[in-house]
Amino acid sequence: MTTDDAKSYLSKREIPRLFESLMTGLMYHRPTDHIKYLIDCLHKVQDKGSNNITWSAFVDIRRTKTPLPPITPPDGKKRRSRPSSRQKEPSKIEEDKKNLDDKKASPLPPITKSEDGVPDVPVILIVGGPGSGKLTQVKLLQKTYPGWVHLSMGDLLRSEIADKGSAEDKWEMIGDLVNRGEMAPEDITADLILKSLKSHPKAEGFILEGYPRTVTQMKEFDKIVGRLDMAFMLDCDEHCCTQRLLQRGKQEGRVHDNINAVQRRLTAFKNNTLPAAKVLDDRGKLFVINADRDIKEIAFELGQCFQKSIFGDKKGKKLVPPRCTVPNPPEEGSVPVAATYERPAEAIARTKSQLEDSMALAKDAPEIVNKDEGRKPELPTCPIIVLAGGPGSGKGTQAKMIIERYPGTVHVSMGDILRTEISQKGTADQKWGMISSLVQQGEMAPEEVTVDLLKDNLAKHKDASAIILEGYPRDKTQVEEFNKYIGGLNFVLLIDSEEYYMQKRLVDRGKETERIDDNLSAISSRINFFRNKTLPVLKHYDDNGKLVALYGDRDIQEVFFDVTQVLDKAFFGDKAQQQPAPPSEDAALDTSVLKDTKIVFVVGGPGSGKGTQCERIVQQFGFTHLSTGDLLRAEVASGSARGKELTSIMESGQLVPLDVVLQLLKEKMMAAAATSSGFLIDGYPREMEQGTRFENEVAPCTCVLYFEASDETMTQRLLGRALTSGRVDDNEETIKKRLTTFHDITTPVIDYFTQHDKVKKVSAERHVDEVYGDVKTIFDELVPGSTVPKKGAPTTPPPEVPTQETTPVDTSILKDTKVVFVVGGPGSGKGTQCERIVQQFGFTHLSTGDLLRAEVASGSARGKELTSIMESGQLVPLDVVLQLLKEKMVAAAATSSGFLIDGYPREMEQGTRFENEVTPCTCVLYFEASDETMTQRLLGRALTSGRVDDNEETIKKRLTTFHDITTPVIDHFSQQEKLKKVSAERDVADVFTDVQEIFNNITGAKAKKESTDAAPSLKDAKVIFVVGGPGSGKGTQCAKIVEKYGFCHLSSGDLLREEVSSGSDRGKRLNEIMEKGELVTLDEVLALLRNAMEAKISTSKCFLIDGYPRELEQGTRFENEIVECTSVVYFEVPDEVMTERLLERGKTSGRVDDNEETIKKRLETFHNQTKPVVDHYASKDKAVKIVATGTVDEIFAEVQKFMDSKTW
Repeated sequence: MTTDDAKSYLSKREIPRLFESLMTGLMYHRPTDHIKYLIDCLHKVQDKGSNNITWSAFVDIRRTKTPLPPITPPDGKKRRSRPSSRQKEPSKIEEDKKNLDDKKASPLPPITKSEDGVPDVPVILIVGGPGSGKLTQVKLLQKTYPGWVHLSMGDLLRSEIADKGSAEDKWEMIGDLVNRGEMAPEDITADLILKSLKSHPKAEGFILEGYPRTVTQMKEFDKIVGRLDMAFMLDCDEHCCTQRLLQRGKQEGRVHDNINAVQRRLTAFKNNTLPAAKVLDDRGKLFVINADRDIKEIAFELGQCFQKSIFGDKKGKKLVPPRCTVPNPPEEGSVPVAATYERPAEAIARTKSQLEDSMALAKDAPEIVNKDEGRKPELPTCPIIVLAGGPGSGKGTQAKMIIERYPGTVHVSMGDILRTEISQKGTADQKWGMISSLVQQGEMAPEEVTVDLLKDNLAKHKDASAIILEGYPRDKTQVEEFNKYIGGLNFVLLIDSEEYYMQKRLVDRGKETERIDDNLSAISSRINFFRNKTLPVLKHYDDNGKLVALYGDRDIQEVFFDVTQVLDKAFFGDKAQQQPAPPSEDAALDTSVLKDTKIVFVVGGPGSGKGTQCERIVQQFGFTHLSTGDLLRAEVASGSARGKELTSIMESGQLVPLDVVLQLLKEKMMAAAATSSGFLIDGYPREMEQGTRFENEVAPCTCVLYFEASDETMTQRLLGRALTSGRVDDNEETIKKRLTTFHDITTPVIDYFTQHDKVKKVSAERHVDEVYGDVKTIFDELVPGSTVPKKGAPTTPPPEVPTQETTPVDTSILKDTKVVFVVGGPGSGKGTQCERIVQQFGFTHLSTGDLLRAEVASGSARGKELTSIMESGQLVPLDVVLQLLKEKMVAAAATSSGFLIDGYPREMEQGTRFENEVTPCTCVLYFEASDETMTQRLLGRALTSGRVDDNEETIKKRLTTFHDITTPVIDHFSQQEKLKKVSAERDVADVFTDVQEIFNNITGAKAKKESTDAAPSLKDAKVIFVVGGPGSGKGTQCAKIVEKYGFCHLSSGDLLREEVSSGSDRGKRLNEIMEKGELVTLDEVLALLRNAMEAKISTSKCFLIDGYPRELEQGTRFENEIVECTSVVYFEVPDEVMTERLLERGKTSGRVDDNEETIKKRLETFHNQTKPVVDHYASKDKAVKIVATGTVDEIFAEVQKFMDSKTW
């Protein structure tokens, strides 16, 4: 046998790895009887197999018995890798005051005296995941502290491997371990670090990087070094780490920087190094540094922490904060950040290699059987371009801009087609009801449905010059279907976006549009689908030369500019669409025409309302409103030579030269001078040079209109706007920074023009109309004699709040009306109680928020005015709110028993003015619940609601706000003896019992609806939940139970359809919800079930609730709010049997969802949702499993055994 044969034999059987694991186990456990220990280990290998054995296999066996808890900061909140959820300032983690030796949970022995020969100098650790930038930061530290020695375990290992790897088998095996992303044995690393420490006797300090990486290594470190001053963890996003390592691997040729090894190293970091960091955290020796930032920002923060922890205030160089070069995460529709500050070029344009890295994360391209052999007959012959991108990448926005720019181009969105079909058929058609459920969960509709819809839609556009296809194909099957039934794809245009940004955009969009598929669960599912299914398809197109990829995490206009470059080339070849080029930057312009023009610089902080005021000035005085940001964006979008030059400047991260900005302003002003009364230059000048050069090179300004508002006012307006805008920069911290920046750059401008008597200050603290009153006075002086604008400008005055808002409403009809203010914190359950009050007592339920939204949606003049107010970030005046309430109440007074004003008043003035101007309230109904209860309810709701504000931190803030504004209201009405407190800590039914008593006293009679005393209580009802998969036969068995035992059979689906067909107000509301493709809320479903049961309780106390609950929340809320169930009957059938039954049914039913693939998905969904339900009720001894594989009669015989065992 040759040496190669021997190596091959050992390698194939993983013998070196086995011996290594045995040796590692011996060194780790040090058993008394080592022979017995080795025999035990070999038995375990024999039982489990040696395929997956690692060098640490027998260490892990013991380690799993005592897992370390996750790293948790003192406040109990988990650290996350995203900057937004991390502390903004580093704070040293407080050390437990107890003696460390007394901590029983500590896995480490006491620190002993260091090994002889190791210098007694400070030792710090730099900890971080692979690719977090540890080495870069160490080098920067060394520049500041040159006497400190850097020891990298990675470098030490690589050096030894390079020297000895080919000559010594041990180091050759260690090299294999490192290349696979695994760790070298502890004894090897300990010896290396000790040897390196001793070799630097004159070091002023040591910076260790990449060691220790495990709790075991930490033990060894304590033994051999015996000193640790501080550790710094560079906390970096996992995806960023991966991308950095892949890039480094390409540039430096590192064999261990490959995708598989990178993933293993990241996993090892989370499993091994984070527990070691936990040990450091417990000792109070861990700083966590946000590493998802610019290198210099990280270095500055790390340097500060290093200096303070090692030297205190005695020593160290002064560190200068770096200029921020990295912007906050971008958002769609944001102003191009390059226009305001520098940023690195790599933040703008994705390089080819980075795009290749994205593709590297995809699975291998699938094998496509049906090849694209050209366009099929009866379909348009124009080019078809697929616009691809993950959910939230902005491809829909780009598609709309494409069809605006290229006449004759048609946008076909598979998502829009499906949503339209769902809204039209989802309520009446069971197939589309199922498809609606799939879409809401982030799943795909069946292929045969989508391709048929797509073919029909494409056939309508035979005259199109090009078709932009979005949202299809998304996986291998759809590619096959496209090639088979459509064909002729020209190319795929990919908008490449990071998952973080995609998720954020979708969450923000979900707040505004309420799309059924924009919930957190569905978003996660859709992004996972894109990564696992769509990326491989895109790789297929890339391999076939049909993929063009553009970086999507930029300003919309920047992305669109690149899109137009691609499409111009595709549609017109080298003769791209030409647009008249404006004068060049250097072209001399005669600005004498502007000599006597009125020019007003408009200055005001964010939230000051200057945008709203500018609109009014334009309408009434015929001024032209200009914004330098708008001019730059328009020039870039035009595709002109100068636009391309501007794009190049911004992509390089530079500021656009002031010469260019002034040139654009000159051209626009000269073009409009003949028809304009003057010019409003909005948000200009931002600094002194802009103002002085404008006046020297264009024309002197007439005045500076400064809208002055306090920081508190502007902050409140912007926070108010955030409730509807979805803008990520409308948060308190960002607002504070924006205001600071505004003051820093604007104060010198205001001071300069004040010295020249050109500043016109207007207090913007007031209502829009009051502010405009002062503005109008200023402009009447600027344009003396008339406020009529020049030819071509609007002649109508600015829209005032409609006359109906100021027209007095006769509220005498409300004099004796019962008016109840309803107050309660978020999660107190007041909404549910209001529904019951409406149903039983005939009160009218009003919400000021709903009234405002309805007015805006109506498109009325007042609605438009309200939109303008809210978009400017201002609060809607109380006058308008009261007017809306008056109108609604007067209109409903004749038919209503009274009014519930929900969530009102929120502050004292609202209450007192209502009572003075409308009518005194009868009482204030206060649903009192502890913060703990409300928090738990909201967190429970978050599991299914997908609402981003249902998280613990936001809930805490909402509750604080609620108490701050409500306590004075409660105190006021309590003094007037109008307060009715109801404990909302209990079951819904128990709470409503107290509410009923209050309303019986208020109305002086029993409930308007059927008195609950006139019928048996639902508390006496016996309820059986009937659960079973599709094809389990539960419907047939329910019919037999009804026939033999006289139970009342209820189905939530049937109840919804009946309510819609009834034409009732609620039916119309439900129909609107379902037509939008949205799910009906659980509150509505429970109300329908409750009403149906109350209607039947006099004739039957026993109910079968069919196909309910589908998930655990449905069951728990039913039991909390209606009545506890008696039993859960679960018809258990193997998937194979249910599939066979449904396929058989499909032969005659004609249902398109009775096909094998769809059935498989439905069964998966059923099991995922129902297993927790069955397990929950089984734990309460309420679940009854009936094997439903026999004949109908055989199954019913088992049902009878259960039914006869109970007393009904």
